[in-house]
Amino acid sequence: MKKLLFGALLSVTFLFSASPEQIEKYLDISNSDEELVMLESQFSAMQSSINAMSQTKSDEKSVEQSNYDMQLLSIRFKEKLQSLLSDDELDEILKNYNNRVLLQFVSATSDPDYDEKTAKTYVTNLEKNSEAKERIELVTNISKELYSRESMVILFDNLMKPMMKNAIGGDKMDSALMKESRESYVKMLSEASKIETIYSTREFTIEDLEELYKISKTSAIDHETKAVYKAMAYALKDFFLSMSSRYDIEKHKR
Repeated sequence: MKKLLFGALLSVTFLFSASPEQIEKYLDISNSDEELVMLESQFSAMQSSINAMSQTKSDEKSVEQSNYDMQLLSIRFKEKLQSLLSDDELDEILKNYNNRVLLQFVSATSDPDYDEKTAKTYVTNLEKNSEAKERIELVTNISKELYSRESMVILFDNLMKPMMKNAIGGDKMDSALMKESRESYVKMLSEASKIETIYSTREFTIEDLEELYKISKTSAIDHETKAVYKAMAYALKDFFLSMSSRYDIEKHKR
């Protein structure tokens, strides 16, 4: 009887969850599928880099055994995203992507040749232009909505914090130092997101930016960003933990 009841409750949960077809459509239209492939490549490189820093050859076998299978990233991401969003919520999110400006933004922020140094130079020069004040303020507000502090805290608390606590030297990190690390992490990501958003929307008109800001404040965007960050944290958690035993905090301090 209990088994039957549990099965019924589980069925109800999946009944209202987004369908796999909806998830695939979202990944395609939002360009998240390409971003997942890029992340798999970047984290594979990161894994190899940290492996190379292993102190002794005797560690090689254990390192190889603890390597994270990057193909699990997209699988876990999709599974978690489906559980976090209802079919109605994902329908609302997909409706947003009917907007030309949002699609234009997705395309602009998906440039594989994006160069952080070039973007910083552009933003620095733009900030010297008094006539660009409205544009900078508008795009900064858009960035705060699309890349919220709450979302970045989710990443830190679910990825960076567990890794740092289990890393070499992690036992020396008290709550004050961890809080300082979180603030530094959020500040770094916020600034990087703002710079990328300002640079990527350099061809947008003020009218386009106003429309994008309006979209960024919708409940659909709020649901989307929270779900995406939570799904990403879930997908990457095991990878970050697999890295912790070979991550020396002292070697990565700036």
